[in-house]
Amino acid sequence: MRNYRIIFTLLCCLPFIGCGDGDDEPSRGPKPTLSMTIASSGANSVTLNMRRTNASSVKIIHKATGVITSETAQSVAQNGTQYTGTTVEIDGLTAQTTYTVFAVACNDSGEYSQMQYVRFTTDAPGPQMYPWEQSRSGILSYTDMVLCYGGSHHRTPYRWDKERFAPSVSYVDEQGKEHWLFDSFLFIEFQDSSRPDGGYYAYMVGLMKDYGFSAGKTQWKELIDYWFAGGSGMDALEGAVKDASARLGVPPSKRKVIMVLPDPIIYKVYDGKGNGKGDPGSTVYWGELNGRKMDFSTAEDRIAAYKWYVDEVRRRFDLGNYQFIDLAGFYIISEELVTPGDGWNHELKKSDEIIPPLAEYLHAINQSLNWIPYNRAAGYKKWQQLGVDYAYMQPNYFWEGQKPLSQFFSDVKANGLGMEFEFDEALLEGKADCDTYKKRFREYMSGARLNNVYGTKPLSYYHGTNALYDLSKSTAAKDREFYHEFCRFVLDNPMRK
Repeated sequence: MRNYRIIFTLLCCLPFIGCGDGDDEPSRGPKPTLSMTIASSGANSVTLNMRRTNASSVKIIHKATGVITSETAQSVAQNGTQYTGTTVEIDGLTAQTTYTVFAVACNDSGEYSQMQYVRFTTDAPGPQMYPWEQSRSGILSYTDMVLCYGGSHHRTPYRWDKERFAPSVSYVDEQGKEHWLFDSFLFIEFQDSSRPDGGYYAYMVGLMKDYGFSAGKTQWKELIDYWFAGGSGMDALEGAVKDASARLGVPPSKRKVIMVLPDPIIYKVYDGKGNGKGDPGSTVYWGELNGRKMDFSTAEDRIAAYKWYVDEVRRRFDLGNYQFIDLAGFYIISEELVTPGDGWNHELKKSDEIIPPLAEYLHAINQSLNWIPYNRAAGYKKWQQLGVDYAYMQPNYFWEGQKPLSQFFSDVKANGLGMEFEFDEALLEGKADCDTYKKRFREYMSGARLNNVYGTKPLSYYHGTNALYDLSKSTAAKDREFYHEFCRFVLDNPMRK
């Protein structure tokens, strides 16, 4: 898809002439003035903001830019359509067409302002699919998704290269036989800290609230660049799967990639109150799209930022011409979906305003929407209503042993949820209480089997920053035993059959 919208705002100065018959008249007071800007435009409409002074209405003429025209302030005042509001919507436009809107402000004395005009190009009629998306009958399916954290400078290691991906791509059992392991990979990040420039940016609302800022378009682009950097991220996963294919043959299907979506955070600082820096209450901080500054106080602009990000990731993926991996979907980074009366501070998230339109956009291009709520997070009962395709609830029992797993499995089954399995380096031999953590994870596996989640629902796997890699390389006997047990659990998932 190559769809660009370019917006120009220009001011054309002409003499003040009467709004009625066009004859010159002595001035009867302050002259009308007009400032016209584009609030938004779609495939078939445009919305204009009109700031007028000393005027009771505006007159407007719009034409496709290719149409020969010689509009003047006088012709617009005499022949234009009259509007009295401060917002004007023009509909019935043709998609992917450049238009020019001419306008003057008029007062009741017959005077009018200098003429203004704006030029814009309407959107395509809907999201356009790439051939690799068109070839699908709908969203793709996957059973076992591993989380891969990367993008923040505080992480060690920082890059995902082929070697780091290898233990997630395939597994060698006790008899020396190699198998394909995870079929899907979630590329995820929620912040960027310890940056060389000293900045702290949050991709998820509520983080670094005392010292950081909400990530803007520049940081969103940096996150995309991180995962598409040569030799790491997408390229590295492609290479790791290609290398394994040389040993195992072609995998049962391309390995799926699910890409994180940063939150379009409403305020520059998470709650608009600030950390003593800059303008924390600003909602116009993110950057521009199509020549217009985004204002995240509006759902429309937050959705527009989402769509820009989705399309930029898809564009970069298409350029990669990957043969062994497939971009399957996108992931909501917030761990709760807040709707009125359900969840922490609806005014800072307003998930109900932006998630359903996002889901609709993704489904139109055969991309899935994924989400991993914490235990009983807001939205865990409503995820399907909001348009989410794959939802995996966190037990959180691995770290909080007092949380009853029985309640967790009851909630999962009652709400049709998948399950996230959690572990980190705490279960590695030599760590305090490593046996306790291994035991808790084994309770995840046994509980999933006992409650009929295993084999019927999609599963995801959290392993901190690098714990799975470290586990795969450990020579400690208990670690080796646990590693083989875990990998066999993934391999034997009945949903893979």
